[in-house]
Amino acid sequence: MKKRSKIIVIALGGNALSSPRGKGGYLEQLKNTEKTAREIAKIAKKGWRIVITHGNGPQVGNILLQQEYSKEYVPCMPLSVCGAQTQGQIGTMLVNALNNEFKKHSLKTKAVAIISHVLINKYDPDFSKPIKPIGPIYTPREAEELRKQGMTLKKIMPGAFRRVVASPMPLKILEIEVIKNLLEKGFIPIACGGGGIPMIKSRSMRDKLKPTDAVIDKDLTSQVLAIQIKADYLIILTNVKKVALNFQKANQRWLDKLTIAEARKELKKGEFAPGSMKPKIEATIKFLKKGGSKAMIGRLNELQKILQGKAGTTIIR
Repeated sequence: MKKRSKIIVIALGGNALSSPRGKGGYLEQLKNTEKTAREIAKIAKKGWRIVITHGNGPQVGNILLQQEYSKEYVPCMPLSVCGAQTQGQIGTMLVNALNNEFKKHSLKTKAVAIISHVLINKYDPDFSKPIKPIGPIYTPREAEELRKQGMTLKKIMPGAFRRVVASPMPLKILEIEVIKNLLEKGFIPIACGGGGIPMIKSRSMRDKLKPTDAVIDKDLTSQVLAIQIKADYLIILTNVKKVALNFQKANQRWLDKLTIAEARKELKKGEFAPGSMKPKIEATIKFLKKGGSKAMIGRLNELQKILQGKAGTTIIR
């Protein structure tokens, strides 16, 4: 009986498309996407079955900014639709770059991008205290007008406000059967971009699903996806080489390995920053507790070494 290839979910951070010092233009994103494709092709060549997820922070922020400047001429779209736009935008760049790279290596596999929706609980406690900042900076007058429209805004500095939305926990990927089927047939699905489009059940619509304005953390969605497809490994790629204790302090210490117990202890101490390393650590713990074999965090350009345990941080049971 032929040995089954292991499944790996690769969660790409924003640095996979936009470099920290760049402006996020098309050619810059294209160049970074091609670099990402080269790294992924190297492990696809070794027979791994791969599913890719990605962030969308800079991209959705730009769309919201474009809407703000053109709202007098073009109707604005809700956040859920803007998220879907970024899934298409980033998906098409990744598909083209990956398939060109696969062809170069004579690989038969092809990448396919999927517009992905994620079920959330409409009573998630995060909806009562939204803290996830999105979009441009507003003046006090603009902020007041937006509040009248039902938006929540937070003061980030004197005279400057930003819109904040909820970041609820993901429950399940609604396109999971499509993703499984593509994976079984040898394709590489690109799914759950930006954490997925948040969907809630509406009692007034007889439990029909409808999108809502929220931002689901990409890494937490990635672990839900990984569990649903019974992935062996979850790799979260970011712009730092490893998980660190006392990050950017004089006594900073890089970690090669981290157990679930150690990770929980450091989370309790407030060691990892919210919106940065904290959700990544939480995602790896959830993945391992629900049956995953191994979780890793590291840099994109060290993907092969991370898989070999020679780079990044490996989180173990």
